[in-house]
Amino acid sequence: MDLLGFGAQVVFTSASGVISPGPLFFANLVYGSKQGIYSGIKMAHGHTIVELPLIIILASGLITFSSITTTNLVSKLISLSGGIVILVFSAVQIEALLKKKKGEKKIYFNTHNKKDPLIIGSILSALNPFFILWWLTAGLKLISDSLELYGFAMGIVVVFSFHIWMDYSWLAVTAHLISRGTLIFRSKYYPILLLALNAALIYYGIYFIVTGLIVT
Repeated sequence: MDLLGFGAQVVFTSASGVISPGPLFFANLVYGSKQGIYSGIKMAHGHTIVELPLIIILASGLITFSSITTTNLVSKLISLSGGIVILVFSAVQIEALLKKKKGEKKIYFNTHNKKDPLIIGSILSALNPFFILWWLTAGLKLISDSLELYGFAMGIVVVFSFHIWMDYSWLAVTAHLISRGTLIFRSKYYPILLLALNAALIYYGIYFIVTGLIVT
């Protein structure tokens, strides 16, 4: 797989999780309404503080684990678990969209403190069970493939680079839009975007499972 092909896999696998409503997203809207685009960037900084060390730890674990067990067995387990989690997550999101669940979550923060978005971004990332689960399964598959293709150091750089720009872009853009009075998650195009991304996510979920089943 070439760099662009792998990059597309990282982007589409990550996209649905990045833009789906969650604690970090709603906190970003709260701060963005007062502080604008800069709060979104700070929120992404806080997310990165947790995410980058986690990727490094997982990559280090893969290198160590693969040296004491069979590579094919590791690849099977990672591919199968990653694919299953992706399909389950996609199914949950599609079900929620079809039911058209609405309602704003009230989150109370001191939105005038300029340092809070960085702190909140770190806390909500570290304490989000799905964030950790995603990286232990679907994300682990991406890390594994990247290490196999590009080696340890470059593999981390590649997978992180293709993933993290989406967090920064999404959080910054939504923070800016909410500061201008635009509720993007209430836009008629937002569900369509989520459905399209989940369709791509289903493809990669099936691809990961099939890959896990045919590894010899």
